[in-house]
Amino acid sequence: MDSIRDLAVSLLADILRLYSPSKKEETLAQFLKEKMANELDFKNVRTDAVNNVIGEVGEGSPTTLLCGHMDTVPGSQPVKVTKELVCGRGAVDAKSSLAAMVMAASSLAKENGFGKIIVAGVADEEGDAQGIRELIKGGIKADYAIFGEPSGVENITIGYKGRLSLRIVCDTPSVHASAPWMSENAIEKGLEVWTALSSYLNKDSQENNRYGTLSACLTKIKGGSADNVMPGVCELVIDVRIPPTLTCDQVHQQAKSVLEKFQADVAFPKLKIEVGDMTEPFEANKSSLLVKSFMKAIFSVTGKHPLLVKKTGTGDMNILGSNLKIPVVTYGPGNPHLSHTSKECVEISEYLAAIDVYKIAIKNIHSHGSEKA
Repeated sequence: MDSIRDLAVSLLADILRLYSPSKKEETLAQFLKEKMANELDFKNVRTDAVNNVIGEVGEGSPTTLLCGHMDTVPGSQPVKVTKELVCGRGAVDAKSSLAAMVMAASSLAKENGFGKIIVAGVADEEGDAQGIRELIKGGIKADYAIFGEPSGVENITIGYKGRLSLRIVCDTPSVHASAPWMSENAIEKGLEVWTALSSYLNKDSQENNRYGTLSACLTKIKGGSADNVMPGVCELVIDVRIPPTLTCDQVHQQAKSVLEKFQADVAFPKLKIEVGDMTEPFEANKSSLLVKSFMKAIFSVTGKHPLLVKKTGTGDMNILGSNLKIPVVTYGPGNPHLSHTSKECVEISEYLAAIDVYKIAIKNIHSHGSEKA
């Protein structure tokens, strides 16, 4: 048992030491490819055009996809391993989930008899989701999909809000700062545009129902060319999170309508709206065999009845679940409130428990037979 524990902790520490912000995952992908193929009993291990790494164990039916992401948000954090904790950028979001998936599948490879298991370490989950989109484009096939994100060892994530990223450009005639009355200040107008949009996008926000209502956040603002020139261009980036009762297109059209009304009331600025990321909200079927298998596995490992969680964030589960129409769920170790912070640490006991949960859930799926989507 100690050797398994040491191997699991060593794997997690190793992948934490390989800094892998979005779109810079190649080094980690190559490390995992070699590790999975040469030491962990995976077969058909390969990488693709965007540096996803994919490997398989077992054979037959059903096919279960274990999907974790390799990338992290930018910003390094020293890797530290103690008797109780493993710390470092991505320890929570979500390299501990990915490492736990790799270890669980490797362990099941030695037992065999639980169908085919595909493990995918995908790129760019924190960015534009190029990894999961490439996986789907490449024709990935599975009967079930499990995504690795920090839910806490006793919780199962079944729902995520959607995401719509809007880039708005405000354009006004630029003039000398000594004569501001000759034009409109693009930055000031940009903030007026944000105020108008925010009033609409956040109007129904409810403290007791964040998951079920729209929310919006101004995440970037750029403007100005010189200290003595009144800004003529201002760019805004707005992140909108969308509940399951709405679609990205509905929110986009409504946002355009707000901007058109704003534009009709003023001569300037000239406004342009562009869509960046567009990921639809998604909620898994809580009655699926997959969810039930996880509930039994968590109880078996922890002795506690799991909670089914719906989150205000957005994940790769949204994209694959909407495209493949198969049972999906998200689960992984770690306190999600530590994600993207400078204090990312996961408890070793929770990380090891998650490995067992993944293994038992897969066994539960196989023992109950296949299920149609």
